Amino acid sequence: MRESAAERRLVADEVAVRPRTVLTVLVGVHAINDFYVTVLPAFLPALADEFNLSYTDLGVLSFAFTLLTGVLSPLVGGEADRRGRRRWILVFGFLIGAVGFLGMAASPSFWLIVAVSLFCGLGGATYHPQATAFIVSAYPDKRGRMLGLHGWGGSFGHFAAPAAVVLAVSVLNWRLTMVALAIPMVIAAAILQWRLREIPAAPAVRLRGAFSVPLLMLSLSFGAVAMVGMSFINFSVKMLVDEGWDTNDAGVILTVILLVGVVAQPLGGWASDRVGGRTVMMIAAVGTTLFVALFALTDGALSLVAIGGISFCMFSLFPVSLAMASQLAPPTQTGASIGVVFGVSGLLTALAKPAVGILGDVTGDIRVALSWLLPLALVAVVLAYRLGPSARSAPAAPPS
Repeated sequence: MRESAAERRLVADEVAVRPRTVLTVLVGVHAINDFYVTVLPAFLPALADEFNLSYTDLGVLSFAFTLLTGVLSPLVGGEADRRGRRRWILVFGFLIGAVGFLGMAASPSFWLIVAVSLFCGLGGATYHPQATAFIVSAYPDKRGRMLGLHGWGGSFGHFAAPAAVVLAVSVLNWRLTMVALAIPMVIAAAILQWRLREIPAAPAVRLRGAFSVPLLMLSLSFGAVAMVGMSFINFSVKMLVDEGWDTNDAGVILTVILLVGVVAQPLGGWASDRVGGRTVMMIAAVGTTLFVALFALTDGALSLVAIGGISFCMFSLFPVSLAMASQLAPPTQTGASIGVVFGVSGLLTALAKPAVGILGDVTGDIRVALSWLLPLALVAVVLAYRLGPSARSAPAAPPS
């Protein structure tokens, strides 16, 4: 007896609701999503050559590329919680991101590229709050570990992007490469629409209910580390090219450096469950400070090791901050609380990039500008230390 279309859809929904299926789908899609977080640094040398751009210009583009991720993440996460449209918002985010890359590829001027890149930030605002809500709903008593595994997918995307993009640009050109980058985003949207089933809405939820002093402190603590880490990642390829490296070699080097995230994210999630999020935050902030100091005092291979260490510390905090944020708000407001953390930290990292670019132009050396991030790393240590008692440990929530 043949199944009807409605019966086949019902079976697909039942399969999609299994926790393992949710995790598998989101690990894969996370790799696609976070691939786009580190694609821009690989484009910067080509864009700088074509449009004769300064470090300040490149910082402005990087700011625009991530601005709406920071501004809109809390709003999008809260609205998704309230209306129960998390899957739809995920799908929309990937499609609007694809539009952003197509728009940049077709732009005839640098400033139009800057304007169109805002669509990429809008797409980026949709992923992490919603994905975290799905995973926490599927694994309420193992959130740190499972968010760490989810982060493994993101780390794979992070480290694959620089080498893949610089090699594609050398074969195609930067415009055709941006067109090609739209394709995986459309595929990700289709997978999410097909394999995920919506989790219940919370109509009474309001965004302001997700805000709290502990959540804001967590956002600032994670944001300070992310400002340092993302500034190094953003300017590394251009820095190496300016120092005489081949563009392809510089992209491959950044890919090798970012490989540390494949270990860092699962390790951070596991450690969060075992010793508490605040402890992991403290260790990562202190580590970031020491590695920035190593970068400032060295050059050559040792400075690249320092960038790897900075990246390791930052990536280890992604699952930690997600798990802690999900426990600092009611279960019905997971998306909003994650949106606050990613919104605040995203806005801070967006602001840091043009600031570092301006400092690089003023000093005439982007290495000097990056070294001046040391005080910011020390601020991250203070913020992590001041996290309140509710953030000192991350006990697992009981199954609902």
